[in-house]
Amino acid sequence: MKRFFDNLPREIFEAARIDGCGPVRLFVSIVLPMSRPILGGRVDLRGARVVEGLPWPLLILGNTSLQPLSVRLPAIAAQTDLGVFLAAMLIACFVPIVGFLVFQRAFLRGTGLGGALKG
Repeated sequence: MKRFFDNLPREIFEAARIDGCGPVRLFVSIVLPMSRPILGGRVDLRGARVVEGLPWPLLILGNTSLQPLSVRLPAIAAQTDLGVFLAAMLIACFVPIVGFLVFQRAFLRGTGLGGALKG
C-alpha cells in the first residue's frame, strides 16, 4: 500500500493546496477517492483471510457441524465422492466470487486516478 500512495501524483495535491484545500479536505476529497481500488483490494484480501481462516475455527469449534465449509473440506476429502466434493468446493468459492463481481468496478479501476490527470 505504501508504494501505491507514494506513486500518487504530487501535482494534484499541489493544485488542491493552491485552490485553498486544507489537510482534512485534501484527504477526504482527493486521497480517499483516488485510493478506492487499493483499499477495496485490501479489504477483500483481509475479508478472505478472516472468512477462510483454517486454524482458528478448527481449533476452537470442536463440533464439526458448526465449522465453516472451508474448514471441513480437507477433512471430508477422503470420505466423499469426487462429484460431491467438487460441488462443495464450488459452494465455498461462491462467496468470494460474488463479492468480486459486485465490486469489480472498484477493483478494476486501475491506478484510481479517475480522470484526475489530463493527458
